[in-house]
Amino acid sequence: MYRFLCVIILFLGIGINIPVLAYKKGIILFNTQPITKENALSDEMVFKPGQKVYYLFIAPKKMKNKYIRVQIFKMTDKAPWGGNEVLRTKDYRLMKDERYYHTDYFTMHEKGRYVMQVFSIDDFQHPLAVDFFYVK
Repeated sequence: MYRFLCVIILFLGIGINIPVLAYKKGIILFNTQPITKENALSDEMVFKPGQKVYYLFIAPKKMKNKYIRVQIFKMTDKAPWGGNEVLRTKDYRLMKDERYYHTDYFTMHEKGRYVMQVFSIDDFQHPLAVDFFYVK
């Protein structure tokens, strides 16, 4: 009976902590149209070459820093090391009312699988959010 209660308490503890652990990272949503309240939650993953890729980064909590770094790299076998090639890295300044989110767009002209990461300016080792998309 004691062992059964310990197992139940363990599973309840894990079940309660899973949603909390999942929300420690931010979210990146992609879209083919400029991000608005109506289409903010319609996440798209496949884009055409030369098409604008609009994105919305939502932080898990209010950002303490004024700056974030957005990095995009392409997954490839032709890269000299690591299997990826960094294509774009840009720093953005967040205004006081934008400390929870950031939105912008970019364009990719080559087909492939891409990964986008968002970092806090004071920690480039641990991304706040990571997501991928395709250009086909």
